Amino acid sequence: MSPRHAADPSRPLIRILLTLVFVLAAVLLAARFAPWEIAGGNLVLRAQQGMTVEFPTPTDGLLDEVRRRDDSAPAEELRPQNVILMIGDGMGFGQLSAASAILHGPAGALALESAPVACLVRTYAGDNLATDSAAASTAMATGHKVPKTAISMLPDGRVPATLMEAAETAGLATGLLTTSGLADATPAGFLVHAEDRYEYAEIFSAILGSRYDILMGGTWIHHHKAKHDEAYVELVDRAVELGTASGYHVVRDASDLAGTPTPILALFDPRGESASAHGPELVVTTEFLLDSLARLPGGFFALIENEVTDEQGHNNNIAGVVDAVREFDDAVRFAVAWAEDRGDTLVLVTADHDTGGLGVIDGEYDDGVAEVRWASDIHTAQWVPLFAFGPGAEQFSGVIENSDIGVVIAKLLGIEDFPALHP
Repeated sequence: MSPRHAADPSRPLIRILLTLVFVLAAVLLAARFAPWEIAGGNLVLRAQQGMTVEFPTPTDGLLDEVRRRDDSAPAEELRPQNVILMIGDGMGFGQLSAASAILHGPAGALALESAPVACLVRTYAGDNLATDSAAASTAMATGHKVPKTAISMLPDGRVPATLMEAAETAGLATGLLTTSGLADATPAGFLVHAEDRYEYAEIFSAILGSRYDILMGGTWIHHHKAKHDEAYVELVDRAVELGTASGYHVVRDASDLAGTPTPILALFDPRGESASAHGPELVVTTEFLLDSLARLPGGFFALIENEVTDEQGHNNNIAGVVDAVREFDDAVRFAVAWAEDRGDTLVLVTADHDTGGLGVIDGEYDDGVAEVRWASDIHTAQWVPLFAFGPGAEQFSGVIENSDIGVVIAKLLGIEDFPALHP
């Protein structure tokens, strides 16, 4: 046989590759237009087809008149001296149900499950049924529903006071702790004001120039958008200089926290490759935050956030979600025990929104294997739970708006004229 007619050894491989490309294209096409399921041995691939339906859209001004809870002041004996608001970002019912069962079995044993009071929270934004962290944080922090991506700014340019600002003005100690960057949407909504959550440099510059008692978060240099913002990265590099100029004692290593006086600005390096995990486990920094704030006079308001729950929801990573809920719940367990020992502290545990629409659809007891499905890899419009412990917990019941949360907290802490607008 002449060389021209000799068999080409690469041809079978090419045919295999072309077949795989064709199958992948067919799967992607099926996923786009119809639900499907492919099973092979222990591997099951599924996709669910979405559909669109109409709903009554709000008329102009309707969201300015969101039904509020009873505005009457709570009884004096129900008022706490301190309030701790804990947010599992993206931690909806699916994440909690799955983590509870996977970590502890069908009866569950998460710390938040022992809450004496719980309620349901609507999370819609000012322009969309499915909110983002910026609009959700703004609603909780200011009492105002705003469009997605807004950081405590109203569409007409007015600037509402945040609960953190109001607490500081009222003479309370203020503290914020996040596993993410301080310029991320949830902490930013309580701390500063910006037209868009992606104005990282502007947001971080305002945080560096603020004067709260304790701020703890990460450098956030792994975040896929923040790390490409040169102005933001430059501010992170100058954080010690700029924070010190504002009066903060800047801490870059958690081991240096002990003995550091307030005001404190702590910026931790990433923990592994996660864009949302910085510094020690959340329970460690939670203990430092609460003990430090308790030493300051006048009571306090503290916000504690775990961002990893949202990150792993976007990744549709069930193992990551379960571990993130475990870490968050360890911090909840500590905070609740700490508050119970004092008797004067309200602990609220909630989420800003659901991420991914996670559901456990099967879990046979004979093999101990749970099967889960995700509806998406983005936020959903599902309601989220809120769990309440301590004095004033009774004020959180039924179905509430996320914009009720900060308003009720302010009343419990005796903060007057909230919500309010900056002049």
